[in-house]
Amino acid sequence: MKKLFLFGFLTLSFLFIIYMSSFIAYFILYILDIQTSTSLFLHLIMNVACFIFFCILPVMVCISIALLIILSKRGKNKIKYNPIQEQKIVVVLTAYNDEESIPIAVKDFKVQKNVIKVIVVDNNSSDRTYEYARMSGAEVVKEENQGYGFACIRGLREALKTDANVIILAEGDGTFVGYDINKLIPFLDNTDLVLGTRTTQELLDQQSQLDWFLVWGNLFLAKLIQIKYFDAKCWGKVRLTDVGCTMRAMRREALEKIIDQLKVGGMQFFTPHDYGCFEE
Repeated sequence: MKKLFLFGFLTLSFLFIIYMSSFIAYFILYILDIQTSTSLFLHLIMNVACFIFFCILPVMVCISIALLIILSKRGKNKIKYNPIQEQKIVVVLTAYNDEESIPIAVKDFKVQKNVIKVIVVDNNSSDRTYEYARMSGAEVVKEENQGYGFACIRGLREALKTDANVIILAEGDGTFVGYDINKLIPFLDNTDLVLGTRTTQELLDQQSQLDWFLVWGNLFLAKLIQIKYFDAKCWGKVRLTDVGCTMRAMRREALEKIIDQLKVGGMQFFTPHDYGCFEE
């Protein structure tokens, strides 16, 4: 079904390009015909472009839209509602040379409601990140494999060793604040994974590194990924507006299903989208 939706979307996009190309070609040739002597060849091309523009393509577009609507109505979307009783939240913070910010971040997340533990993953820091994180009350583990992805995966595996039923992944450099947990958790009643986003201007600090170029770039890339799960009803079950936000909340049982699929350990962090997710 997903492939049919994707095929339909790409078909419509291709038809739209041809549709506009035909119009532009007709317009250009019409101007050329006015400026030059009458040409049988120009008239032929103009007539073909006109026929495509006004007859064939509108019919094909209507048929394609009708097919997408019909396909989107196949099957019933079941709303998941499974509240997490007695939430036990473990927060995982990645850290690399964050001795100035890590004490503040640990204390900020520790005081949030239902947080039972903060785990800091020290990814070979050369400063006192490890020491300051422990002094602030966090459980600290060292990840010797250098890379953001390795740190994230190690932290998630450590979180599964606890009895937490909710895991929060964030960073220890002050990028995120503890009270944002309260914006993500409620959506876990209806889904498995909630991704943070940095493109909502009302929630974006004015000192953020995301300028207009990064905001629009992230939105563009996010929508390209979303097209993979496109349908005519709601653009797919995955909704994305950012592709680089670390902060996310996930149910324990969902993480257990995908933890062994997390492989990328360099500067990236890959999360499979085979499970329902919601973006806040």
